[in-house]
Amino acid sequence: MDDTLACPICGNKFRNIRLPHKHLHKINKTSTYFERTCSDGMNHSLQLFTDEVSGQVDLIKLSLNPNYSKFIEIDFFNKKCRIICLKDSKPAYIEIQKILPLDFPLLTKLKERVSLYITFS
Repeated sequence: MDDTLACPICGNKFRNIRLPHKHLHKINKTSTYFERTCSDGMNHSLQLFTDEVSGQVDLIKLSLNPNYSKFIEIDFFNKKCRIICLKDSKPAYIEIQKILPLDFPLLTKLKERVSLYITFS
């Protein structure tokens, strides 16, 4: 993921942060943390945690709206997802016991699925 220079959602150039040896409590594992944020446009945010040895992505956290109030975490290590909705700075979580498919660069289907989960939760 080191060579990802453009946002997979809109194609804008990324601002990058890389932190090695970050402990990911959710999966009890030390990973390399990457945060990518669009430099222009919608300010999409993409956070990745990768295995330090294999380089495989363990977890992705993706913002789904421009005001950072709706996120999805895709946990490839445990094969599940979590939707996070922020209202008045308080998180509400929806646990999903499977991985929702990502359709980069067009995330319309993912956004629709997340909206359905939120509506029926």
